[in-house]
Amino acid sequence: MSWPSSTDPFYLANTSEQNARRTYYGVNSIPAGFGNGATIGGSASSWRSSGLSNIGSYTPITITLNGGMIDGELQVSVTVSSETNQTGSDLRLFVMTSMDSVYYNSPSAYDNFQNVFIEFLTSSSGQNLNLDGVTNYIQEFNWNMPSIWPNNNTNILWDISNLNIIAFVQNYSTKEVLQAEWARTNDMNVDMDDDGVINDEDNCLETYNPSQGDIDFDGMGDACDLCDNLNIYVRGNVNGDIKNNEPIIDLYDVFFLVDRILDDDYNNENYTGCSIESADFNQDSLYNTLDIILLIFHILDPNDDGRNSTANSANLLINDFPGSSSIKFISDDYISGFQFDISLDTEYNELFKENILPDGWIFEKRKIDNIIRVVAVDLSGNNPVNEFSFTLNGNLLSDPQNIVVSNSYGESINTIIKYGDPVIEKLELSNEINFNSIYPNPFNPLVTIPFSIPYEMYTRVLIYNINGKLVDVLLEDRALRPGHHSITWDGSKFTSGIYIIQIETPLQRYSQKAFLLK
Repeated sequence: MSWPSSTDPFYLANTSEQNARRTYYGVNSIPAGFGNGATIGGSASSWRSSGLSNIGSYTPITITLNGGMIDGELQVSVTVSSETNQTGSDLRLFVMTSMDSVYYNSPSAYDNFQNVFIEFLTSSSGQNLNLDGVTNYIQEFNWNMPSIWPNNNTNILWDISNLNIIAFVQNYSTKEVLQAEWARTNDMNVDMDDDGVINDEDNCLETYNPSQGDIDFDGMGDACDLCDNLNIYVRGNVNGDIKNNEPIIDLYDVFFLVDRILDDDYNNENYTGCSIESADFNQDSLYNTLDIILLIFHILDPNDDGRNSTANSANLLINDFPGSSSIKFISDDYISGFQFDISLDTEYNELFKENILPDGWIFEKRKIDNIIRVVAVDLSGNNPVNEFSFTLNGNLLSDPQNIVVSNSYGESINTIIKYGDPVIEKLELSNEINFNSIYPNPFNPLVTIPFSIPYEMYTRVLIYNINGKLVDVLLEDRALRPGHHSITWDGSKFTSGIYIIQIETPLQRYSQKAFLLK
């Protein structure tokens, strides 16, 4: 069949964009199909076979669609990201609308047409993309359905519930489509619970709560908050047990928190959102060994602020011999706990050789995929050590990761990995605030933020996106003791891109850029 047909209402509805795309592909007759930029034959079976052969193929491009219909207008945000640097490639973004099905009594008596193109929200030649592997490309579109469509043909029936938004990234030179995404606009709702508060600002996404009440100020609205943090899930009551309707904070919470850290499984039915919040004892939006240490001292004596340590720095010393490895922590003062992840070339059950623990300490491990997580803490609260060593069966496949070392104040201390000579380098403080280089950078999903202060002062650690919007608070006006400090930021809930890490003190503000790559 020649193209175009002078009687085809779908073609006549948008001749300019139809002609632009057929010219781009060099189509003069239909049906015609293309895959990976090349002609693939004129039958549906050929197209299907080509499509199936490409399912599961790797592509560095990701497309995300957000938005919905508001008062009959389509409002959509398209986000494009890349795992790799695509600068220099002739990549273009195309966004279009289509119909799942359109009913039209054609001359051939066929009356149901599928996936009918309406029009481009971009131009018919797309929008240029410059994906550097770091920065996301975001474009917003507003679109109204024509009142009579297409081409004023009243015999054509369409239903807006069948309206789709389609986005795809194409190499304009090779015609290869690198990624595509679509959504039925009827399923895209910017206000899912119809309470007048858009999804991005709603503290109960799927529960009607126009007042946005949040009595315990935990960011979850009262209408959907299953955790009564004012009464039961207070900080420290990790397992949520009660007696006489009062929360119980005891040693069981410590063990529960240790298991929580070792499992690191948000889907575990034993770990509700309530327990996650209550596990964050120091309120830094993380749960780790620092929370365990503070919880232990709270249980021992909630009113006692006495501690045995002001440690600021530590070395993690590794000696790796054939078939055996030794790890040793040496600190400039006493430490009360630590955790880290390791990967070894040995079976999990044969991991550790016989090791003697300091009195009052527990040493727990758990396998997570191919990684072994280790947690060790002074459960007694009165036996911190400045050295802790143990021996492993097998050899390390990489340096220990996600290291957290805590002094007796539940503060993270700066830890340096060294090989061989077990000599601690005592770090001397200057009279100035030092914001050392964050690491790793780029990171995924954890980044360590080391800094030091010359004397006790209130400190804030804030995270901003590249547009200057505050997206996370790690420390909020907390009085820190003089010395070296280290905070870990978990970016797993955030999209790839550039973030600004800012430390604020009464003296000055300090900033560094961090690159989150997923």
